[in-house]
Amino acid sequence: MSKKVLNLSLWKQADTKTEELKMKKEKTLQEVQEQISELQEEREKCDVKLKQLQNQGKKLEKLANEKERKRRNHRLIQRGLIVERVIKNPLIFTNEEIEKLLNISTHTEEYRQAYEEMINGKDMEDETDIE
Repeated sequence: MSKKVLNLSLWKQADTKTEELKMKKEKTLQEVQEQISELQEEREKCDVKLKQLQNQGKKLEKLANEKERKRRNHRLIQRGLIVERVIKNPLIFTNEEIEKLLNISTHTEEYRQAYEEMINGKDMEDETDIE
């Protein structure tokens, strides 16, 4: 074979190899772009799930706060009823006068003894169960 034909053949082989490499690069680039798209979609799904879980957490916190507020309101109403039963003619007194009467009554020896007996009989670690 002549040198021209041999050179032409080598050039064609080189061109073919170059084309194959370009196609591989394009395929690899396309694969990478597809992977990026898939990962972006997955991230969007995760973001949506995260938002849902955050909202669920907020709802649970709100419910817990509401439950605690109701327990406190119930306890305050009960204690107010007790005060009104114990104090004679409670409607004629102002809140300040009621508080003064209670403060005076809590400074008696009888109160201190009863208080100490009750306290000693209780587990003070968890006061939230007291109603």
